[in-house]
Amino acid sequence: MDTGTSPLFTSPEAKAFYQSRVASFGLLIATAGAVGFLFRLLIGLTSGTLIEKLGDPSYWLHVAAFVPCVAMWLFCRDVPRPLNSVIAVETMGLLFASVGYIGMGMTIPPEVGADVITAFSLSFALFSRAVFVPSTARHTAVLGLLIGIPLVGMMALHYRDVDPTMWRLVGYDTRGFERSTIIASTALMTTMWWTLTIGLASIACHVIHRLRTEVSSIRSLGQYQLERKLGEGAMGVVYQATHGMLKRPTAVKLLRPELGGREVHDLFRREVQLTSKLTHPHTITIYDYGRTPEGLFYYAMELLDGASLEDIVEATGPQPVSRVVRILRDVALALDEAHSVGLIHRDVKPSNIMLARQGAAYDVVKVVDFGLVKRLEDEDEDKHEPRRRDSLAIRGTPEYLSPEGVNAPNEVDASSDIYSLGAVGYYLLAGRPVFDAGSVLEVCMKHVNEAPAPLSEVRREPIPKELEALILSCLAKQKDDRPASAQALADALDRLDIPPWTRADAQRWWERYGPLVEEQRESFVPRITGHTMDPVIGEPWFEGVADAAQKP
Repeated sequence: MDTGTSPLFTSPEAKAFYQSRVASFGLLIATAGAVGFLFRLLIGLTSGTLIEKLGDPSYWLHVAAFVPCVAMWLFCRDVPRPLNSVIAVETMGLLFASVGYIGMGMTIPPEVGADVITAFSLSFALFSRAVFVPSTARHTAVLGLLIGIPLVGMMALHYRDVDPTMWRLVGYDTRGFERSTIIASTALMTTMWWTLTIGLASIACHVIHRLRTEVSSIRSLGQYQLERKLGEGAMGVVYQATHGMLKRPTAVKLLRPELGGREVHDLFRREVQLTSKLTHPHTITIYDYGRTPEGLFYYAMELLDGASLEDIVEATGPQPVSRVVRILRDVALALDEAHSVGLIHRDVKPSNIMLARQGAAYDVVKVVDFGLVKRLEDEDEDKHEPRRRDSLAIRGTPEYLSPEGVNAPNEVDASSDIYSLGAVGYYLLAGRPVFDAGSVLEVCMKHVNEAPAPLSEVRREPIPKELEALILSCLAKQKDDRPASAQALADALDRLDIPPWTRADAQRWWERYGPLVEEQRESFVPRITGHTMDPVIGEPWFEGVADAAQKP
């Protein structure tokens, strides 16, 4: 039998599923057989006594037909069994049940439809198996032949002694028919019926098996078993997964299948390669990268138990000053490592910064989603990214986009990440972005031309002047007016005379506000590429931004 070699049985979970389906199949056939037995018994009591019917061997053969199915159900329902044992019990149970039904048919007079009753019972059993039990079309066909050969033989033997006169009494015109003709025609009709049954059951089994196999392949990417979808964006979908060997919880990002094309795949692979170079504890860790036999690209990354800054602020409003300082410092250190190896993030925003729990530590900062990362030395970036008429393409999120990200998208550098981080700090302290507007165009124009409102006017609670000045310096229109580097920003944050945000502070905060964040967030995982501008082509509105930027 080829059942056990199917791809559906390559994991303990798949084997357990197979056993549960065999148990369900056994229960179904046993129940149907018991109902049929009771129906026959009630009908039979209209023409005789219970004692007479219990003396009829057809009733006992009927019981013998569904008892193996009861045994199949009892064997598979609870305790995990070896795969080979389950296959053997399922196969032998079906064959013994078939023998019982065939024997029952031999004891029923042909004139009352022994062929119809027996063939229908066996057809129901074979179709039910095709639907319930994971298997292949070949295995189903083999079982059908093993059942069909004795079935046809039974029909031929059963009609050997048929009396044509009795057939005429029930409405069949048998004049001119020889007994041999009746036997041959019965055997031929049974063969045709059962051949059709085998064909349809095999087709049904093939279709269902293929669908299960496709689902299984989708749910299995290399060494990773996908469990549930956590989020999705423009580039792909993120699933919670478990490594098959290590049993380590993992987040798997899968490139959308409809995003075909070499350039898109190159961009996806580049994101993985560049991000994997980063080892800072505040940068999300990339575990693995691969491609399925079906051509689906994916990579596995650290699964975070936490929430994004966006979810936190949306749920609880402006954040404590000490906490904001701690978050900005940790993000700055993560960005400094990226900048030191020649990489810029280009999409620093609240939804790409996670606060995770690791063991007893709360508020562990993680920078995620380097989908728009760029090498500082790349002058001709379009050789690495898809050309979408984007010589002037804007990449990033408008609310956190630097002025140079609007005016000259291909000339952004480490200072642009600092600007975006300053916008994140403003958001955390104010509870809203630096600039709000009704359109992307308006937001971009404000980043280029307008000064942010002082935090002391926006935030209800007092804010240290030194922190406000530092945040506003990050938001300076000119690069030279911003902190010289991410490390310089981290050092400046360390020098602030602000009480530190301790582990106990973080724990108390999550105990109090955790349920609110749980309601707000979509999932405790890194959000994937789903930028408002990913990338956005700068036409025709880009030209309007550029023109506005030239106005005094």
